[in-house]
Amino acid sequence: MHPKNKHKSRYDLGALSIANPSLKAFVKPNAYNDLSIDFANPKAVKALNKALLAHYYQIAEWDIPDQFLCPPIPGRADYIHYLADLLDSDQNKKIKGLDIGVGANAIYPLIGHQEYGWDFIGADINSTAIKNAQEILDANGLNESIQLRMQNDSNFIFKGIIQENEAFDFTMCNPPPFTRQLRKRKPAHNEKSMAYLETRGKLSTKY
Repeated sequence: MHPKNKHKSRYDLGALSIANPSLKAFVKPNAYNDLSIDFANPKAVKALNKALLAHYYQIAEWDIPDQFLCPPIPGRADYIHYLADLLDSDQNKKIKGLDIGVGANAIYPLIGHQEYGWDFIGADINSTAIKNAQEILDANGLNESIQLRMQNDSNFIFKGIIQENEAFDFTMCNPPPFTRQLRKRKPAHNEKSMAYLETRGKLSTKY
C-alpha cells in the first residue's frame, strides 16, 4: 500500500467499534482466534466502512442502498494517494477533479477531499446513486467542496457534465463490474476511451 495510506496495518476493531457502535455486533474471533469480521457478510462490510470513514476521514454519516456494491476503503484510498503523487501539485494550488461514475457511495470525492482538500464534481447516470450521494454530502456539510451532476444521455461521458470554460486537474473513473456475458462481447467503446483525454492534457467534450 501507499506509504500515506492510513490502512497499512491491521484494523483496530476496538477503536473502529467506538467510531461506529453497530460494527461491534459483527466482530468475532476468526479461525486463528483473532478478532475479525465476516467479509462475506455485506452488512458487516458496510458497518466496517462506516467505521473507517468516521474514524479516519471524519465522515460521520454514510450509507448506501443494499443494491449498490460496498467499496473497499483501503484500496480506494490507495488510488487517491497514487493520484496525488501523479499530480505532484503545488500545495497552494486548489485541485479540482471530475469523478465519472461517482456512484451512491461518493467514495473517491470523500477521501480525496478529506485527505488533500480537493474539490470534486461527481457525475453519474443513475438517479438513485446521485440521490444517495447527495444525502451523504448534505449530512456531512460537503456541498461546497463536492458537487454532483446527473448525466441524462447515456451516449456521452463528458458532454452535458463539463460546463463552458470549466477546467479540471484530473478526471477519474472506476469502471462498474461487468457480467461474464458482457466481458465476452467485443468492446464497443475502445476508440472512444482513447479519446476521453487528449494527449495535450485537454478534456475532449465530444464524448
